[in-house]
Amino acid sequence: MDATTASGPDQYRAARLAKADKLRAAGIEPFGNRFAPTHSIAAARALCPAQVVEGDQPKGDRVICAGRIGNLRASGAKLVFATLFDRSRAEIFAQQDPAVRDGADAKKARGIQLYLDKAVLGDGWTVVESLDLADWIGVEGRVGRTRRGEPSIFVERVTVLGKALLPPPHQAGADDGVLSPEIRQRQRYLDLMQSDAALHVFITRSRLVSELRSFFTEHGYLEVETPMMQPIPGGASARPFVTRHNALGLDLYLRIAPELYLKRLLVGGLERVFELNRNFRNEGISPRHNPEFTMVEWYEAYADHRVMMDLSEQLFRRLADRVLGRSTLTFGEWTIDLDQPFRRIGYHDALRQFGGIDHADVAAIKAKARELGIPLDAHATHERLVNAVWEAVVEPHLIQPTFITDQPTWLTPLCRTHPDDPSRTLRFELFMARMEVGNAYTELNDPTIQRQRFAEQAVEAAAASDQEVSGIIDEDYCTALDHGLPSCGGQGLGIDRLVMLFTGATTIRDVILFPTMKPGA
Repeated sequence: MDATTASGPDQYRAARLAKADKLRAAGIEPFGNRFAPTHSIAAARALCPAQVVEGDQPKGDRVICAGRIGNLRASGAKLVFATLFDRSRAEIFAQQDPAVRDGADAKKARGIQLYLDKAVLGDGWTVVESLDLADWIGVEGRVGRTRRGEPSIFVERVTVLGKALLPPPHQAGADDGVLSPEIRQRQRYLDLMQSDAALHVFITRSRLVSELRSFFTEHGYLEVETPMMQPIPGGASARPFVTRHNALGLDLYLRIAPELYLKRLLVGGLERVFELNRNFRNEGISPRHNPEFTMVEWYEAYADHRVMMDLSEQLFRRLADRVLGRSTLTFGEWTIDLDQPFRRIGYHDALRQFGGIDHADVAAIKAKARELGIPLDAHATHERLVNAVWEAVVEPHLIQPTFITDQPTWLTPLCRTHPDDPSRTLRFELFMARMEVGNAYTELNDPTIQRQRFAEQAVEAAAASDQEVSGIIDEDYCTALDHGLPSCGGQGLGIDRLVMLFTGATTIRDVILFPTMKPGA
């Protein structure tokens, strides 16, 4: 229906603005007003009667629907067919056979055909004449089937809800409507407009977050909020972002983790708390790292890391059941089974099992590091070199759900040590599909040991020149411990990586609506 044949955005905009002016001249607002749909497109399709008489056009219930025009074609001067899509296209997409989702019929079945008849619409035909692909409209009519059996709305009233002044990307020249990763991530609105798969990812993300909240609330946890700007960066080892508070005349840090504030709340007596939080780490970008990311952290008084293990298994099974309706995750070539008990293996045992090396064998560790191309002089201590080797030789084997336990104490200054070995901690990291997705401690609640750990961590990190620890001890947190932190367990779970697992996305940028990117066109 777009009269222009030019390819530039200005030409498209000019032609569409002319149609908007035509609508205004007829007393019709081209950018819409309040509208109240009664049914989603998926619900409207479900109401379509079965075609029982060949050549008949059986009609059913009256519906009011709204959405975006995805197809538009005239059949003579008095009849127009269009396809209307709304958010429920992602719901239909999820129910379709993956083998046929990319076919034209499958794509069309995620919308509903509009039957626009000039004789029925009367003065409303002025709206139809001014429609373009990607316009937002509302329609009212009865659902039914055309003589060819196509589920349709036989439209009796049409309302413009938002005139699109630029065409969808496929009409403007994108090959087969496929957008480049750069465009998809930089202009997410185009990605969501074009791709039902992308829309499904972000709807799944929303449902996962909603189900997380329900899970913790049902387990007696209180949702809380803690500061995103902090005077001392703490709760993890990472390089922070620094900002300036002009009124107070001091530097603040965007939080790298909420842990120390959440445990202050246990000191105060809240006993079970969780927070869905945004964290910021001034570090590299990779397929699994974004400087701004989302986590859920929770802390439970009187628990330990073993309780957190059991809770994690319950949580993953609950999410899979409620959000996906199954107990398996498909990630690339792997099928991850959440029904089986999650494997549990110690940090040093994993190095021996998967790497054939003992962590205390200095020569063997150095030899393996050289073999892997890990520079020896980049690691200030033997233990740091061990960890670099560990990540290279163990993580590739961690596909099925695995708890790695008993990490070295130097890695975890906020964790309680093992009662029979102070070089190890009561901690685990949860891995799936070679990714760390969760981290939990039996929390350290002895203020004297905590002060000592903070000091040791600052000295050790300074020697490594990694700038990940400020060297400032959080005395207020230590004072809070002086007032009594009950024995407790706590855990953090990365939401972005969780969504990757549940949707099969291989890069974190595909599960964050607006990932961090360099400025560009």
